[in-house]
Amino acid sequence: MFKPVLVTGASSGIGEATAVYLAHKGFRVFAAARRAAALETLSGMGAGRIHPVTLDVTDEASIAEATATIAEEAGGPLYGLVNNAGVAVAGPVEQVPGEEWRRQFETNVIGLVQMTQAILPQMRAANQGRIINIGSVAGRIVAPFMGPYGASKHAVEGVTDALRRELVGTGLRVSLIRPGFINTHFGEQEQDSLARYMGEDSPYRDHLHKFAKWHERKHPSAAPATVVAEAVHKALTAARPHSRYTVPSSFLGFLALRNLMPSAVVDRVFGRITGVE
Repeated sequence: MFKPVLVTGASSGIGEATAVYLAHKGFRVFAAARRAAALETLSGMGAGRIHPVTLDVTDEASIAEATATIAEEAGGPLYGLVNNAGVAVAGPVEQVPGEEWRRQFETNVIGLVQMTQAILPQMRAANQGRIINIGSVAGRIVAPFMGPYGASKHAVEGVTDALRRELVGTGLRVSLIRPGFINTHFGEQEQDSLARYMGEDSPYRDHLHKFAKWHERKHPSAAPATVVAEAVHKALTAARPHSRYTVPSSFLGFLALRNLMPSAVVDRVFGRITGVE
């Protein structure tokens, strides 16, 4: 009870839901986001166990300042780190500019690694701790026009696997959460990104319109962010946490399709589902 946990990207969506859920389950939650104002409402939502922290995972100075503040307030090492902070860059691989690819990886991959490097030594010294990385079903099976985001989540899969194997025998555990579509505002960010490439002169215009129309329906009708929060809680509390949790479980079928069927079959299925044939 009241073990300290840091959740990055906690100002909305999955991060906010996770921070609130963990607080009500008895954890002391340090909820982090780039803008302090975005965290103002969180303090009153977690039974007095949510502590807002200003933190930009792409800024090493911000990470150092935030971790020093957390160490002082926690009075001991963190038990859990939930690497949730992320952005979504979407669009045709051919057209998304390099700076957008860099922005995608700076937050979703480099930021995750920097946070892990900042927190891991104190966990190692305590001989206990849990690191939970928020990946995506897109980290294994990527839809058209989701290349930048999917590539970053593929990278998160690789980092998580390596870290889990490197920490064998230390008392530390590492898990990956793979959400599918979740009912948050994250989909709006993806839609805004797609819209940049729908101009009359785009060779992908027709396919993008079909894909965006399909994609637009998925987040509002999806499972709530609490299903991810529940998986995070399991990874934090299980005696033997799973290496991966896929939520909702209905997405396990898509992963099985990717793993068991030839690529040509998977491509045809994706084409029929998304309209990109």
